[in-house]
Amino acid sequence: MTKPGLKLLLAGSLLALATAGAHATEVSQVTRQVSALNQQMDQLNQQTIKLKQQNALNAKSNSGVYLLPGSKTPAQLKSQLGMLQLSLTNVTADANGTRATLNIRGDSSGPLPAFSAQVVWGQILGTTDDYEEVNPLTLPVSAPASVLVPSDVAIPLEMPGIQPNQLGFIRIHDIQPSDPNWRPGPRSPFSQ
Repeated sequence: MTKPGLKLLLAGSLLALATAGAHATEVSQVTRQVSALNQQMDQLNQQTIKLKQQNALNAKSNSGVYLLPGSKTPAQLKSQLGMLQLSLTNVTADANGTRATLNIRGDSSGPLPAFSAQVVWGQILGTTDDYEEVNPLTLPVSAPASVLVPSDVAIPLEMPGIQPNQLGFIRIHDIQPSDPNWRPGPRSPFSQ
């Protein structure tokens, strides 16, 4: 074979190898992206299941409102303080069990007064039609009066004896103003 022919063959081989290498890199990148999308879809599916369960439990509840850690969605509760929106964030493990933040937002009619509530947590067994709270523990909590409208209150929760992966539910009930004479004020003309 002549030198120019050999050079042409070598150049073609290098070009083919470079193209195959670039193709392999692209395939590897697409594979990683598909894997990340599958993981996100699995997380969204689990969140959807927990949200459906939370909604079903709350539709049947006559004692407060359920929050399921996996739903990552607030729930509403009509209370002595008015309509409240409750959510759970920062669910993490600690040495004794689980820590979380209970977020409570009042409607726009005025600031929330100081109040107390009962928080129950544990595991839940069964279906949303026939379920049982397993080993429930109760924690009384209190919050100071808020000054802003709409009112946002963040209550740190420490739930000993249960790890985040075992925590099936949190139920908040018996929300009462600390001052028994407190009454909701008139709605602001600016509230919706």
